[in-house]
Amino acid sequence: MFNFVGGYVMGARQAGKVAGMSASAGTFAAAAQNFKVDDVNDRLDRLVIVVEAMWSLLEESGYTKEQLDERIAAMDAADGAADGRVQRQKLRCPRCESVVVEGTGRCQICGAEVGEESPFAI
Repeated sequence: MFNFVGGYVMGARQAGKVAGMSASAGTFAAAAQNFKVDDVNDRLDRLVIVVEAMWSLLEESGYTKEQLDERIAAMDAADGAADGRVQRQKLRCPRCESVVVEGTGRCQICGAEVGEESPFAI
């Protein structure tokens, strides 16, 4: 009988520890997620400022809203779907043709140096 009660108490203690650790992990994960969201929001805010500044320069140079709308529509449809998104082509290694992770500068398969295809690569 003592083994059963002792085992039950020990199990309950371990369950309590696990629940506490789980809650801590959840809090940590939520904080990490909030940090990522804050970083994305900061980058988005900066991007909005840059785009607005660029548009104001273009407008001062005589470009119209209609011209901007036409260019946006053309760029949107350039990837084959007018869906408000840009689907970038995957960067390929010039030597072995494998897909290269953007921002690495080198092929992870053969080690060849790979230049970025777009100045807007993330």
